[in-house]
Amino acid sequence: MTKTYNDIDVVTHLLAERDRDLELAARIGQSLLQRNRLLQEHNDSLEEQLAQALDQVHQLQHDLVKKEDLLRMVASASEESETDSSCSTPLRNVSPAAASHVLGQLELLQSKLQHLEEENHTLRSEASRLKEETVTYEEKEQHLVSDCVKELRDSNSQMVTLAEELAHKNETVVRHQEEITLLLSQIVELQHRVKELALEKEELRIHLQASKDAQRQLTAELKDMADRNVECVEMLQETQEEVKDLRNKTSAHAGTRRHLTYGLYPRDSLAAEIEGTMRRELSVDEESPYARVFQTVRSVRAAVGREVAPPIPGSGHCGTVMTALPFPSHTNRTQEPNTYQNLPDESQLGQPGSPTGRDLVSALHRLSLRRQNFLCEHQYFQAERDRKLQELAGAESECGGSGRSSSFSSLSEFSLTSSCFKSFLPEKLQIVKPMEGSLTLYHWQQLAKPHLATILDPHPGVVTKGFRTLPQDTVYRLSDVEEDEERREGGEDEEDEEEGGITFHVQKPNPTRRHASLSSAPPLPHKH
Repeated sequence: MTKTYNDIDVVTHLLAERDRDLELAARIGQSLLQRNRLLQEHNDSLEEQLAQALDQVHQLQHDLVKKEDLLRMVASASEESETDSSCSTPLRNVSPAAASHVLGQLELLQSKLQHLEEENHTLRSEASRLKEETVTYEEKEQHLVSDCVKELRDSNSQMVTLAEELAHKNETVVRHQEEITLLLSQIVELQHRVKELALEKEELRIHLQASKDAQRQLTAELKDMADRNVECVEMLQETQEEVKDLRNKTSAHAGTRRHLTYGLYPRDSLAAEIEGTMRRELSVDEESPYARVFQTVRSVRAAVGREVAPPIPGSGHCGTVMTALPFPSHTNRTQEPNTYQNLPDESQLGQPGSPTGRDLVSALHRLSLRRQNFLCEHQYFQAERDRKLQELAGAESECGGSGRSSSFSSLSEFSLTSSCFKSFLPEKLQIVKPMEGSLTLYHWQQLAKPHLATILDPHPGVVTKGFRTLPQDTVYRLSDVEEDEERREGGEDEEDEEEGGITFHVQKPNPTRRHASLSSAPPLPHKH
């Protein structure tokens, strides 16, 4: 029944049937009332006829009584006359014609009396029958009227119930229409949002394609740089062979002079100081990896100076990072220009295969630019990610749980684009590319791993801060200057500079000796 009431057409059909039933019941009631009225009129006419018949019966009874009295009087008179005639004198005889006439009238009166009695009995029986039928019809009419009233009462209650249900259904329909309107507005908003996301996706796809093109370009440049690095390494090996030959030739002429390990470099050059320091700590065979690092830096600097790579398409913040100044170091960097200000002119020129002061300054500058570029890229992508997350959170709070799948797809696309943009960094990061495959960086990576098994073993190329090596067996003269005092004086002005995971210990130059030692430090975490 509940399912039937949920359908408006069915409820309307039921109401129409109820109306037809009520109309039929009203017609039946009217016909019964009309029939009852006819029966009542017929009953009234029968009662009138009965009253007339009763009046006639009473009249006949009255006539009969009178006639009986008359007969009785005649009979008594005749008896008296007979008695008088027999006792006193004989009466004259009654004629037979008169006696027969009187007897005929008496018989006629008796027959009429019987007929009237029978008719009276018939009328009484018919009257009783009519009364019984009237009572029966009245009872049926009363029962029918009560049934009609009951049906009408039930129909009215059902009509009230159906009207309430119809009003409830109308309210439900209105509420559903409002919900449909709200859902249609949400659908329109979601379609607009889908269009915006499609446009954003297309833009990100264009940026991704541009980044892929830039990656291919950078891969080609990296391959070119790798070829140049191989050529530089070969040139470095040839130069080292020549230096060994020249050092062997000049070692026999060091009798009365101080034993020098600077080779072909001038004493006041930074390259000579680095080579002398490293030769005192390492062997000749272990010197080539560290010299290769400086030669790689020089080759990359020269290649970048000759060819400047165009900015990466799709990266709007690239130009700002390329022209930014380096970050200030934690140490005092104000003395850096003074460190190399007192160098002679020949140290500025440098020699093939060995780093000079200008090379180190350029390397430090490029490492600082690389660090700044990485930090700017990291800040930019972090800000972009926070902005995207805020937009997605706002969209989810407005639309509820319906736009959950599209939010996840947008976040994944943004993460993919961010990872692609991080992999395509500007040209200043190319300074580290040729150094990835060097033995020095591999050695530093191995040293950066936490391991205490070889903590007391000497590591080539690694100098602990504050650690001093034992003096080597060297031939000294009385005229030589004491180097320990100079080293103590120079150690007071030592400063540290850390850029890109490389720590340089630079001492201020003095009139007799300049010293720079290269030590290892764990590399900063960065992404290429």
